[in-house]
Amino acid sequence: MTKPELRRLARARLAALTPAERARASAAIARRVWQVAELAGARALLVYAALPEEVATDGIAREAQRRGIAVLYPRCLPGSRTLALHRLDREDGLRRGHVGLLEPDAELCPAVPVAEVDAALVPGLAWDRAGRRLGRGAGYYDRLFADPAWRGFRCGLYFAAQELPALPADPWDAPLHAVVTEREVVRRTR
Repeated sequence: MTKPELRRLARARLAALTPAERARASAAIARRVWQVAELAGARALLVYAALPEEVATDGIAREAQRRGIAVLYPRCLPGSRTLALHRLDREDGLRRGHVGLLEPDAELCPAVPVAEVDAALVPGLAWDRAGRRLGRGAGYYDRLFADPAWRGFRCGLYFAAQELPALPADPWDAPLHAVVTEREVVRRTR
């Protein structure tokens, strides 16, 4: 299947989950994420503001802050399809960005260099056990992970229903090191 066909399949799987199923699975993922040593030991963790159909990250961000981990959010830079990273220190620091996603307010949230990120929680439409992910197609995360300064651990947060047997990979696709679902933590196979 092509990436557009796989995206349609993945969106259908996500749409089949009820809000209650997503909420239960998100809560289980929020507990399980701390079993990943690279996340629990991070000093700076990149989190995403979830879309309604994605794994919720609010509870993870609150727990990270409780643990003394700096919580960073990405901000889409219009025209370049790149991400700027900002530390969220205040509850009112997120605003609707140019693509409608919640993003850090650049005036309220200090910018953080890519090299300071220890780990990232990565969203997407689908994943496989080889660490490949299928994003929404804009390439924001692939550009971030291609930055020569990037050294962080890449962990996908996905519902088990988003797993596919195998996904295609382009040369610029950065594989995930691990995936956390409501059922398990999966480390990338080589």
